[in-house]
Amino acid sequence: MSSEKKTQCDIDPVCKIDLKEMHGKFMYDFEDEVYHFCSELCKDKFEAEPRKYVKKEKS
Repeated sequence: MSSEKKTQCDIDPVCKIDLKEMHGKFMYDFEDEVYHFCSELCKDKFEAEPRKYVKKEKS
């Protein structure tokens, strides 16, 4: 069994809403990170162009 742990993103990467207090039902896995969304619309936008919304903090 793998002990790999995925990072979880609590800010909607599309509209920037803080989702920490919400238990969003819209999620998408991308590059070992689980992204949460406020709506299916934001999830669909992210799915279409994930690299547009994902910015790596580390260089």
